[in-house]
Amino acid sequence: MEVYAYYSRTDKGLKKQSLKDHIEESLKAFENEIKDTKVWRCYVNSCEHDERIVEKWMKFAITFHDIGKMFYQGNFRHYNGKTYLNFTGHEFFSTSLADKFLNIWLKNDVENRISEYRDFRWIVCASILYHHHAMGLKSRERLNVVKVCKENEFDEIVKAVYRILLKNLKEFEDIVIYSFVNELRSLNLTKVNGNLILNQKTISGIFRYVDELNIKIWENFVGVDLFRRQMILSTNLLILADYKGSESRSEKPTKFGEILNEFIGLYKIKL
Repeated sequence: MEVYAYYSRTDKGLKKQSLKDHIEESLKAFENEIKDTKVWRCYVNSCEHDERIVEKWMKFAITFHDIGKMFYQGNFRHYNGKTYLNFTGHEFFSTSLADKFLNIWLKNDVENRISEYRDFRWIVCASILYHHHAMGLKSRERLNVVKVCKENEFDEIVKAVYRILLKNLKEFEDIVIYSFVNELRSLNLTKVNGNLILNQKTISGIFRYVDELNIKIWENFVGVDLFRRQMILSTNLLILADYKGSESRSEKPTKFGEILNEFIGLYKIKL
């Protein structure tokens, strides 16, 4: 089955984008446009690791930023003649999943990975969590049920995510990806009338976990100058990649898109 990053149907037709295509378009924009900006260069220069390592974790954040949408494939809403998938709060799930993956990756070789883990864990989680930080805050507070999918569809969704991660996380061992995907299969989903949902108890548990991460993120943001600069830079880089990876959803850029394109042009490195 197709796993969506965007889905909207009206009497004028259907607009959609698969999660696979969105992530690949976002990574392509990062490679072809965003890496040629002073923002990227400034971020690389702020890190103690070489550019290959910094790029590995930026691509990781881009790959994971919308992975939480896998839990929203049945979360349809109807409003003013439009049927759409509502992804409110997906960044909390994406952050939780990214951190779960990071912990699996670390445990496979703690001695040789602890330095990268310490330097990039909070940056990655912060970037993913805040790539929609200003959108729909009130509706996130009221989130109590997420309709995941039909009962017989979840395994296909997990397989689709597995293929996405295998293709785009070349710097990570297959066994780490496989272990992570196996944990996805063991998540606590509730069966209701042939459908799978995330109930309020499960959602609250995930949100509490991410809230604890967020406390540490903000301690670092307020108390560590270098972290604050890196978080601002990496989050803006992810927002740029996310939007550029979404451009195919509309025939012309939105006003926000025009501003982001202007931003890229302004900070583009002149050769």
